[in-house]
Amino acid sequence: RNARRHPDQIGMAYGERRWTWKQVDDRSNQLANMFLASGLKKGDRVAILDQNSDTYMEIYFGLAKAGIIAVPINYRLSPEEMINLMSNAEPEALILGRDYFKLAESLGKQLPSVKRLIGIGSPLEGMEDYESLLSGQPVEEPRVDLSEDDVFSIMYTSGTTGLPKGAVSTHRNYIMNALVVIIADHSSREDKNLIVSPLYHAGALFYSTAYMYLGCPQVILKQFDPKAVLEGIEKEKISVCLLIPTMLNFVLNHPDFGKHDMSSLRRIFYGGGPMPLPILEKAIHSLRNCGFTQGYGLTETLETNLLLAEDHVLGGTPKQQDRLKSAGRESATYEVKVVDDWGKEVPQGEIGEVWVKGPAVIKGFWRNPEETAKTIEDGWFKTGDLGRMDEDRYLYIVDRKKDMIISGGENIYAKEIDDVLHRHPAVLEAAAIGVPDKDWGEAVKAVIVPRTGMTATEEEIIQFCKERLASYKKPKSVEFVEELPKTASGKILKRDLREKYWKGYERRVH
Repeated sequence: RNARRHPDQIGMAYGERRWTWKQVDDRSNQLANMFLASGLKKGDRVAILDQNSDTYMEIYFGLAKAGIIAVPINYRLSPEEMINLMSNAEPEALILGRDYFKLAESLGKQLPSVKRLIGIGSPLEGMEDYESLLSGQPVEEPRVDLSEDDVFSIMYTSGTTGLPKGAVSTHRNYIMNALVVIIADHSSREDKNLIVSPLYHAGALFYSTAYMYLGCPQVILKQFDPKAVLEGIEKEKISVCLLIPTMLNFVLNHPDFGKHDMSSLRRIFYGGGPMPLPILEKAIHSLRNCGFTQGYGLTETLETNLLLAEDHVLGGTPKQQDRLKSAGRESATYEVKVVDDWGKEVPQGEIGEVWVKGPAVIKGFWRNPEETAKTIEDGWFKTGDLGRMDEDRYLYIVDRKKDMIISGGENIYAKEIDDVLHRHPAVLEAAAIGVPDKDWGEAVKAVIVPRTGMTATEEEIIQFCKERLASYKKPKSVEFVEELPKTASGKILKRDLREKYWKGYERRVH
């Protein structure tokens, strides 16, 4: 559609490369026609292993046009994990970038379903060359009977709470979510989006889809780098960008922040993990001409709740200040409820599990009917998040069920402690976890990355928290580290932090 409406407008930019929407459409058609001519058919799978690029986006388009299901692979996974995922998806082909050629040689030998290795840029012997395959293919639309309810992708979840599962998303899921984002962001055709999150992740994909729906240009960075983000916003006159909390934190704390012209930036969309209130307050204060939208959702649900720009008020009433800690209200077309362990709605203000229903919720998990039945009940998706709802239906996410710490019979929500830790001036990043305690079952431990050039002691951090939290919630111990383990999308892997303390225990909670 963009190729018909705005054929000569720049649609994608990557480095010095620029593509009009007509060129993007032609190349996507060539890719689709190549795969169909080779014998692949609607419903077959093709895996993608690469970092961000314009080619990555055109692969998504081309596979969608052919009715072939995209299987984006997290390049930060171990070879064994990649093999496990692709053994589940059984792709017919694997398209990979140059950085992964050597890895793919060994992967291919252990994946009998993969009949073709297609390399982007000077492939090794035994691989097919991506550009050569496209060359000479027709640029006309492929003749495939497609429906909005056909499967678009199998996206393996980030796995911050366990083994990854293949979320089956349809074209309709992304179309409906695009409309939600467009309404929330007050988007227009004049916008220009900067893609910095990995394109194998739902966040980068759903946000770029929303702005492509309007024909807006997409500027793509190979990977997240705070300096490159600052330079990209200034050089390309970026108006909108999705940044997860850890990314926004790194941008705000970069030495060059304040040296670049950010005046073109009108909206930052954030989500993908808890946003510590001190970071959000700093962002609002530092980027006064920029509005903020928070999206709450999962790979399996996309954006079920939104905290809109008008909700981001500094120095407002106590209720307005409190709502900065919330995940906002239901998005258009979504329903949200908070339930007890038996699926019954809890009274307003009480904590329970968050269940969501809407047109962007996945069909289920790929070849995993047990997990699908366990997670989706009468159309309601069980998020595994603990939350509460206020009188105006603002949702407050308290914690992940598995991140809750139980100490001496008291439920302690790690996110509350994380927020306090981030207020300390010497703390760059922090994560509160539960560790074994012979007297209390679990004890709170704070794991902290200090700011460059700043220090703090364990006693100082514990006292800081004691002054701001109930005494039983304060950390009993503090560990200072150089970095926290994260997924490629930037979520802190608390499971990995806990692992060394719980090793040898049969139960991981007490």
